[in-house]
Amino acid sequence: MLNEIVRSFLDAVQNFSTVSILLRLFLAMILGALIGLERGAHGRPAGIRTFALVSLGAAMVMITDEYLVYQFQTGDPARLAAQVISGIGFLGVGTIIVTGRNYVKGLTTAASLWATACLGIMIGSGYLAGALLAFLLIFFVMTVLTYISHQVDANARVMLVYLEVDKETGVSSFFEFAKQNGYQISSVEKQKRQPLQGKDAVLTAKIDLTHRRNHLRVIRELQEIAAIHYVEEIR
Repeated sequence: MLNEIVRSFLDAVQNFSTVSILLRLFLAMILGALIGLERGAHGRPAGIRTFALVSLGAAMVMITDEYLVYQFQTGDPARLAAQVISGIGFLGVGTIIVTGRNYVKGLTTAASLWATACLGIMIGSGYLAGALLAFLLIFFVMTVLTYISHQVDANARVMLVYLEVDKETGVSSFFEFAKQNGYQISSVEKQKRQPLQGKDAVLTAKIDLTHRRNHLRVIRELQEIAAIHYVEEIR
């Protein structure tokens, strides 16, 4: 009985009618907003409204494409969708930034925007079963896999740090710290950036901890060194 109801519902959505269009647009907006909710909670530039509009817009394009084929009995129902898939890249690029620490941010947001556009296309085409499965997988990546990724990164063997150190003794103190703890400094680069304290040297360094260790603990140990005035991990 339940299977028949679900099958009837999906058939009704796939039919080109006012109710079907309304349901598709509403579902695209809601699912897009739910994906954007996770990004907005992490302070990313694209949040609930952006994701909802991307998904809704993609669904609108697919429905319009279907309408043109239905109304004029001609055309390619995939042409406008193809333009959305390629065109959404311009919006995604706007979320990618290079920070003052020369670190790239926004790749996950850009990728999720593209995936959300594809989700909207699926919903707009009436393929709700596939769209709901895709939504669950996207949400799994944005929540569970994001948490796992953060845990792995926070305890990785290699870490990249940004430091503002005393010009006279800061570098030597940093290397001495690494030597005492059995760490290896893979690389050190001097940055042309204004430090918080005008006379400090600004560095970025890659540290090989030689084994997995909590990065927050390493940062706290570095903060205890008098010659190191500021330190943070670059992520």
